[in-house]
Amino acid sequence: MKPSINIAANVATSTVIVPGTLMIRDIPKRAGGSFKVGKLSTHIGQFEVKDPELDQYEPGTYSGNFCIDKIYPAHYIAGGKIVIELRAVLSCFVLAGFDTETGDVEPLDVDPVDEEKTVPTVPVDSVPADDVPAPDDMKVMSAEEERAFRLEQLDKDTFGDLYPLGAEVKLDPLVGRAKLRSQCDRLKVLGYKFQAARQTWALAA
Repeated sequence: MKPSINIAANVATSTVIVPGTLMIRDIPKRAGGSFKVGKLSTHIGQFEVKDPELDQYEPGTYSGNFCIDKIYPAHYIAGGKIVIELRAVLSCFVLAGFDTETGDVEPLDVDPVDEEKTVPTVPVDSVPADDVPAPDDMKVMSAEEERAFRLEQLDKDTFGDLYPLGAEVKLDPLVGRAKLRSQCDRLKVLGYKFQAARQTWALAA
């Protein structure tokens, strides 16, 4: 007799490494902005992946080997109905290929937890001068110098301990989805590109 799997209990005995494909989709939020979700397909089943780290990746289908730390059932209420799904927690994955196509998929119900408020990005030119610390020497700056100074202050606030940025940057998804998204957007402006295989951002050559 084949052993049965009780989805009412968490499955977290050990890490399992399996080959598969991870389809990442960009989901717009009703309040504006968007977030990424994934569907992992393997020979042991299909699982939803909800992880802020996915916000760094372009939508599409990634193939490779995936380290599954935990499989557990989750549910939420959307559109007057209860949605039940199996979720997987990934500790790492080694990607081998990428396809920009996500295929024909059914519309996705949005978990209210994912509909978190996005912290608006404040344009540099709109930052009040009083909010920008004055330079130590108090010299009068030109408009271009003042703009560069403000950008530097905003980058310090955006990246924290990662600033000043090197040629390669690895973001920490634990900073929160809104913060991670603002970091990704700023890195794109600065000329960085996300290297999916290495899970780092690198300056474009």
